[in-house]
Amino acid sequence: MLNPTQKIVKLDDLIKITLAIPEYQRPYKWSEKNVLQLLEDIFESIEQKNKDYRIGNIIIHQIKKENVNVNNIIDGQQRLTTISLLLRCLKKDFDGLLLKENYKHTISKNNVSYNYKIIQQWVNSKFPSEDSIKFFYKNILEKCEFVLFTVHYQDEAFQLFDTQNARGKALEPFDLLKAFHLREMEFDSEEERIKCVENWEKSVEEKTLKPILGNHLYRIRKWSKNEHKYNFTRDEINEFKGVSLHKKQIYPYESTLRMLDGFIDDAQKNKFLRNLQIAQSFPFNINMPIINGKRFFEYVENYIINREKLFDFNKEDGIKADNNDFVKFYENYCLSYNGHSRSGDEKVRNLYENILMAFLDKFGYVEDFRSYYEAFYKLVYFIRCSKNRITLETILNSEAKKVFTHINNALHPDDLKSYQFKRFKIENNNIVNGISKIVDFIHSDQKSSIN
Repeated sequence: MLNPTQKIVKLDDLIKITLAIPEYQRPYKWSEKNVLQLLEDIFESIEQKNKDYRIGNIIIHQIKKENVNVNNIIDGQQRLTTISLLLRCLKKDFDGLLLKENYKHTISKNNVSYNYKIIQQWVNSKFPSEDSIKFFYKNILEKCEFVLFTVHYQDEAFQLFDTQNARGKALEPFDLLKAFHLREMEFDSEEERIKCVENWEKSVEEKTLKPILGNHLYRIRKWSKNEHKYNFTRDEINEFKGVSLHKKQIYPYESTLRMLDGFIDDAQKNKFLRNLQIAQSFPFNINMPIINGKRFFEYVENYIINREKLFDFNKEDGIKADNNDFVKFYENYCLSYNGHSRSGDEKVRNLYENILMAFLDKFGYVEDFRSYYEAFYKLVYFIRCSKNRITLETILNSEAKKVFTHINNALHPDDLKSYQFKRFKIENNNIVNGISKIVDFIHSDQKSSIN
C-alpha cells in the first residue's frame, strides 16, 4: 500500500510533472482581481524583497493509466492555471504545467483567454525589457514554491477534496455532490459527463443550484419524513446519495429503479420512440431514492425547471409559467407587501413554496388547484400573522410543516381537501407591520383573490 507524501517543491520542479485536471473539478473561474492579487504578491516577494514565495498547497491524486503516472489535480487548479499563463507570457515557447490541458467548459475557455490578456498587460507594465522579463522568469522558477501532497487512492483523494478547495476553505455540499456523482458516471460516455458538468456549472452561474437543493429539495425530502431539519450542510449530503445501478443489486426495492432506468435509456436511443416523444425523460419524484450518477444530475435539472415553471422567477429565460393565475397570486400576496423581504417572511414564503412544489410533484395541476394554493397560503401565512418573530424552530414546529407528511401519505388530492375548510382567527395585538393585505385575505372567504 502506497502512503501519501508531502513535500515542498519549487516551481522549476513542478513544471517537470505532467498534471491533469479531472472533469469533476470546477471550471477555471479566477477573476481579474484574483489574478492581479497573485501577480502582485509574487512580484513583491521575489522582486522587491528578494524572498522565496510560497504560493500554496497542491494536492494531486496519482494513478496508473496504461503504465503511465497520471497526476490529477484535486486542489490548486485555479492557481496553477494562472501560473501557467504567466509563464507563457514570460516565455513564448513555454508549454508546461496546464497549457496542454483541453479546457472543455466555456467558462474556463473564456477566463483563460481573458486572463492571459490581463497577465500580458501586467508583464508589459512591470518589465520594460526582454532581459528583465527573462530575469523574472528565472526568479519565478527558483523562488516560487508549493506544498505538494500526493495521494494514491481515490478515497484519500476525495477525503482531501472534501475538506479543502484552492484557498483551504471547506467545500460546499454542492461541490461534494458533483464530485461524488461524476465518479459514479465512470461507465458513461465523456460527452455525457461533460454535459452534466456544463449544466451543473450553468445552474451555479445562474444561481439556481443552491436554492433548488438547499431551500427546496432537501427540506421537502426531510419534512416529508417528518424530520426536524432545515439547513443543508456537508453532514447531510447522504440525503442525495442512493443507488449505484452499475453495481450488483442488493435490495429488492432497487428493481423498480433499475427497470425504469433501463426502459428510459432504451427509449431515448430508439428513434421511433423519440419521434413519438415516448418516455424521453425519467419520471422523477422529489422523495424518490436517488439514482447515483447521470440520473442525479437530471433529477436536479428537472426540479430547477419545475421551480421556474411554477414561480416564474426569471421571465427572460424562456421558461414559461404553467399557471399564470397562480403567478399573479404569488407575486401579489408573497412578494408585494411591506416586509416581504424580512428574514422571518422569507422563511414563511419558502415553507409555502415547498408545500406547493410537493403537492404539484405528487398530483400535478388539479382542476381546483386554486382552492389548494389559497388554502395552503392561509395555513402558512397565519404563522406570519400570529408571530412577531419567526425563527427556524417556528417553522419546524408549525402546523403547516405537517402538510408534507400528509402529502406524502395521500393517494388522492381529496385527502388534503380539509385544509380548504380551515378558518383562522388573528389577534390584532400580534400583527407586525406591513401585512394588512395578508390579514385581509386570510379573513376573507371571497372566491376572487386577485385585485
